[in-house]
Amino acid sequence: MRRFSFVLLLVMSSSVVAGCGEVTPAPTSSTPTNLTSSTPSNTPTITQALPVTSSSPTAAPPVPVATTALALPPTASPNPTNLPPTATSTAIPPTATSRPSYTYGQELATLRGHNGGLWAAVLSPDGKTLATASADKTVKLWDWTTRQEIQTLRGHTGEVRSVAFSPDGKTLATGSTDRTIKLWEWPGGKELLTLRGHSDEVAAVVFSPDGKLLASGSKDTTLRLWTVSDGQPYKTLRGHSNWIESVVWSSDGLHLATGSLDFTVRVWDVATFQTSQILRGHTNWVLPTAFSPDGKLLASGSKDATVRVWSVESGKQLLNLTGHGEEVRSVAFSPDGKTLASGSEDETIRLWDIPSGSLRLSLQPKSSAAWLSFSPDGTTLV
Repeated sequence: MRRFSFVLLLVMSSSVVAGCGEVTPAPTSSTPTNLTSSTPSNTPTITQALPVTSSSPTAAPPVPVATTALALPPTASPNPTNLPPTATSTAIPPTATSRPSYTYGQELATLRGHNGGLWAAVLSPDGKTLATASADKTVKLWDWTTRQEIQTLRGHTGEVRSVAFSPDGKTLATGSTDRTIKLWEWPGGKELLTLRGHSDEVAAVVFSPDGKLLASGSKDTTLRLWTVSDGQPYKTLRGHSNWIESVVWSSDGLHLATGSLDFTVRVWDVATFQTSQILRGHTNWVLPTAFSPDGKLLASGSKDATVRVWSVESGKQLLNLTGHGEEVRSVAFSPDGKTLASGSEDETIRLWDIPSGSLRLSLQPKSSAAWLSFSPDGTTLV
């Protein structure tokens, strides 16, 4: 695999995409699949599936992908469809009925600098800084306004698989295949602490909403919590039978969620540190997870090429979104909770209406969408 990385930026305009693929308006017949229906879903065939083993699964490698920033269209629901409530599926009421008029994207810039594939990218809470984590063992910080590199953070001895900003934007956390987590001061880039305790690579890190705790998920199957002030272990949570690939924290601080290669999503009650829900439905590895801004919904993407939306309170599956042709590598809710974005190895990014589950827009950037992140104001998708 070629080892390079870049960041491709787009804004919505009246012109076609310049040099980076095509934005395709969603077909009007696209509808979500409800798994509680008696009709089986037509799940796309996974054409590049990796072998699954219970002992030592192989993670999808970092890919030389583009981070695509989109100025998004209005969030009114396009002809929303009420999902009929059943014993195992709950309808979400629609919020609007008008279908917006969508426009197309234009390339702004390409950011180059890493010497290895990108594992993750995230915008700071104030939207001014982009952090990228790479297989080249570094993290780079970029000025989001000028698109210029600010600084490179070095210190990990393995690939940097995950990166997260604290809620106040003053601390950066990174997780690595070297089995450690590092905390960095920002701005400045001073290395503050190295957290040790995981016995295998660290795939995901996330701060609590108050910034006092850090959660990390690992190939060692554990979810660990740390106190940010001193880097000391706080809790170790066990339950998954395979690698934890993603960890997210709800905005109200009440729940953590983890996606695992054991095909499940677990929701954890932060007050008791016990599993409150085990979400089953995916037929292959669960990769990304994301809470809605109000913490009531949880989205998950999988190697089975589907995106599923769950009720956090009941654990019921609300939507099964099909259409991607390969594994789903990233999911993200818009800040207003009305749009869910998903990125796949099939080199498409799809925007789904919430609550209806209708496909609003399909972007074809001609590279794998290994991560997705909305800007704080919701106007840009990275």
